[in-house]
Amino acid sequence: MSRGSRGAGARDPGSNRILEVMAVLLLGIATVGSAWCGYQATRWNGEEGRRARAASDAQVEGARLFALGTQILAYDSNMIAQYATAVTEDNGELQKFIRSTLVRAEFLPTFDAWEADVKAGQTPVPLFEDEEYLAEQFGGFRATQVLSVDEQAAGLEASENTDAYVLTTLILASALFFAGVTTSFRVRFARIVLLAGSTLLIAYAASRLAELAVV
Repeated sequence: MSRGSRGAGARDPGSNRILEVMAVLLLGIATVGSAWCGYQATRWNGEEGRRARAASDAQVEGARLFALGTQILAYDSNMIAQYATAVTEDNGELQKFIRSTLVRAEFLPTFDAWEADVKAGQTPVPLFEDEEYLAEQFGGFRATQVLSVDEQAAGLEASENTDAYVLTTLILASALFFAGVTTSFRVRFARIVLLAGSTLLIAYAASRLAELAVV
């Protein structure tokens, strides 16, 4: 055997050893990355569920507050109508009774403003058009609507993050496959190609992870 052949043969074990070390390193990185992505996907999936429940709760609460506000509006409108009838009939006792007993304490400032407009010969603003009054009665409902929309948007974002982590997990799984099958090939070029493919996939997955939110 020539000296050159012996030298080439001596270099082969070392080169193969380097490729094996690289394969083990890539396997470790891909395994840890896959585990991390799976963990984050689970967390984001839970966050999506939590946001969906919060949005649903806000909608239910909004419906309750809207119904309550509508009932209060109807009641206050009825009190004004009855009081106007008492004024028309010049029934002072009934006016006093409605004001002191039937009118809600929270509604008295609006009621007083309405009565002052009538006495001044001005047309009072209808309750359905009184923005300050409507804000008082339906403010809670409007707040729950905004909260519901915000929670739905956050849930959608959480869903997108879940999908992104799942896709990244699949990319890292492919990298694991390429790095894992290198030992099945005796041809060094094939091993190098597989390791290069695994390296590129891990690099691409790392670039995606750098842009993904963490929960």
